[in-house]
Amino acid sequence: ALDSRVLAFSRAAPLGAAARRSELRRPAPPLAAALRPELVRVRSSPRGWPRMSTAAAVAVPEGGPGLSSSARACIFAVQFSEAVQSMMLFPFLPFMMEGFGVPVSRLGVYAGALSSSYCFASFIATPIVSSLSDTVGVRKTMLFTIAVGIVAMGLFGTATSYKAALVARIVAGSMNGNISILKAFIARTTSGQARVKAFGLLTLAFGCGAVMAPATGGLLARPAALYPLTFGAIPIFRTQPYLLPCLVCMVVQIGAFVTTYIALPAGVPSSPAVGTATATQAAPKAASLKERLSFLRQRGPMLACLAYALDCFVNVLYDLAVPLLLKTPMKDGGVGLSMREIGFLLSAASVGLFGSLPLQAPLTQRVGLKRSLAWANFLLLPVLLFLPAIALLRRYALSGAAPAALNGAIFPLLLVTLALINCFGTLGFTLGNVLVNNSVPPSQLAMINGVSQSFSALARGFAPLVGGLIVTISTRMSIPGGQFIVFAFMGLTACTAGYVVKQVPKSADSEKK
Repeated sequence: ALDSRVLAFSRAAPLGAAARRSELRRPAPPLAAALRPELVRVRSSPRGWPRMSTAAAVAVPEGGPGLSSSARACIFAVQFSEAVQSMMLFPFLPFMMEGFGVPVSRLGVYAGALSSSYCFASFIATPIVSSLSDTVGVRKTMLFTIAVGIVAMGLFGTATSYKAALVARIVAGSMNGNISILKAFIARTTSGQARVKAFGLLTLAFGCGAVMAPATGGLLARPAALYPLTFGAIPIFRTQPYLLPCLVCMVVQIGAFVTTYIALPAGVPSSPAVGTATATQAAPKAASLKERLSFLRQRGPMLACLAYALDCFVNVLYDLAVPLLLKTPMKDGGVGLSMREIGFLLSAASVGLFGSLPLQAPLTQRVGLKRSLAWANFLLLPVLLFLPAIALLRRYALSGAAPAALNGAIFPLLLVTLALINCFGTLGFTLGNVLVNNSVPPSQLAMINGVSQSFSALARGFAPLVGGLIVTISTRMSIPGGQFIVFAFMGLTACTAGYVVKQVPKSADSEKK
């Protein structure tokens, strides 16, 4: 039972500033005032935003019915911008490597190293960013990381050498730790099916970014060559062929900065406390570091983090391997598409990300969280193996021995297959996050999200290196059917993640109290 002024704050949240102040001036009922006279203090900021004091914010019970509209706007904007900046380069990455003078036989290794640098930097910096949020506050940390990311994207767009591009991606990746702060905030303020839907918002934002990013990278890279009448006379786009998509990404990041500045109030608590307040204690005792890290010795939470990291490994390996397969000439086992065709195909296939969103809450309610997540991973193996089979089918369709209609079916087959992979991958992303947060009590949510984000960043860092190495070896050794190797490896890794999910205790199907 909270002070009635906190309830008034929640009722007045959707209203305008004047209506909120009127609602908050209503006197508290005598019973509530007698029970909790010292618990909550509500004040208005200079901008008219009503906000709770630190004590009140800490005393609010963990979990809730859902997120406010301002919190949703902030979460969506930050995750959307992160998805755009992390995925925008994939359609033109092989071409960028060629522009830096990388030999064709080593494209996989160099492209993999550049992609993995972003994730390795995130792995190292995530604990630092989390600690920074505990020290200076969530709002200042979020604004700082977004601002540095904007600068890093500008440096990447103007890079004229492989080393300069590598440094820019490392700086951008080091600011990616703000996503773990968002996940901890979602876990602390939601519960039950509301938690699934809230993490689904992250998936929705990531899906929107996944639609925009490949289209931006594929259609706007090298604009002076692709659109000479519009950009051919602008010198900077002739000397910096990949600057235009980076400028579009910077606009998205600036939008995230402005949204965070407006929508995220100061004083948002970064770490939850243990227990609830009593009549004689305004704020509960904060959990010690040892208590918040005790899950590191427990089997369930660590298995949940491992399964999520494996899903992230597969996701990034897919992002690297698919453009390489689509770009590789048909004589070498690829599909042989142009950069514009790759960008359009990857953007159109992102419809699979949205297709899984209506399924998430009903699926977990009827089938269960663990079973839904496990089967989403198991089903990836046959679908992933179908991709290189389509490449062989395209080669056969253009040989002259196949019916003419077969070549026309190749593009729709690619689109459907990629959409299915996105659908299963999105289920893994959303439900994996929920499983991680369900495996610990509320006092450990901030820490386990930081650990999970670090593990996933490490997996994302190794994925491009491993994938690039597999692709390079299979290409240089001219292994028959070599294009199947990397996709079989991805599918088996996904199956391993599904097996790990089945080993997580059944109690993780619902959140701990």
